[in-house]
Amino acid sequence: MDKAYKTYLEGVDEGEEPKSFSDWRKQAELESPQFHYWSLTFHFQFTILIFVRSLREGNFQLYKDAWKSLAPWFFALDLTHYARWLTVHIRDMECLETETPAIAAEFKNGNSVVNKTNRSFSSLPIDQAHEQNNKIVKGDEEAIG
Repeated sequence: MDKAYKTYLEGVDEGEEPKSFSDWRKQAELESPQFHYWSLTFHFQFTILIFVRSLREGNFQLYKDAWKSLAPWFFALDLTHYARWLTVHIRDMECLETETPAIAAEFKNGNSVVNKTNRSFSSLPIDQAHEQNNKIVKGDEEAIG
C-alpha cells in the first residue's frame, strides 16, 4: 500500500495538492473492490498484532482498545457467541476502574498476564500459561515447544 501511495505521489502534478494517505486510501477503496478487500485484510491483521502486543507487554489499556477494535469483526464474520460475550467482556473490563479499583490497578501494573522470564515482550495470557503448566505436570513437555 505504501508503494502504491508513493507511485501516486510521483504522478501528482506540481501545481496540484496531493491527497493525504488517508484520503487517497479511502478513494482507492471506493474505486477498486480488490483494493478495498486488501485494505480491510491489512487493517484486520494489524489489529490482531496490536492485540498480541497488548498481551506480550501486559499493557491493559492496549488490550481493551484492541478488543474494541476487534469486536465489529466478530459481528461481521457472524461469530454470534463470540460477538455477544466479547461485548460483555469489554464492558466488564471498562467497569473495573469503578467497581473494583484494586484489580484495575493491578491490571494496569501488568498483572493481567504471566511473566515466566524476565525478558521483555514475553508475557503470556494467564490461560496459555496455565495450559503450558498442565502439559509440564502431565509430562508432555515436547508439546510445549
